[in-house]
Amino acid sequence: MSNTHAKRGPKPGSWVPLETSITPALDRAMNELVLSTGVSKASVVRAALAHYLAAQGVLPPDHPDLIEPTPTRGPGLASQRKDNP
Repeated sequence: MSNTHAKRGPKPGSWVPLETSITPALDRAMNELVLSTGVSKASVVRAALAHYLAAQGVLPPDHPDLIEPTPTRGPGLASQRKDNP
């Protein structure tokens, strides 16, 4: 089956690493979201940040980062990817 999701937005090489910490409750909620949607945590965080910045008027409404995240091709949680070669 072919992948019907178009890859949009910036290329991974143009990304800047962002390290942050979240509470255990937020981490559990993110894990549940990943498991139910198949969208990676990083994609969810990037999309949420872009939408927040657009709502604050920092990003224009037609900015390419304002896309809906699409499910990953494999397991969404890193722990699942390590267990499945």
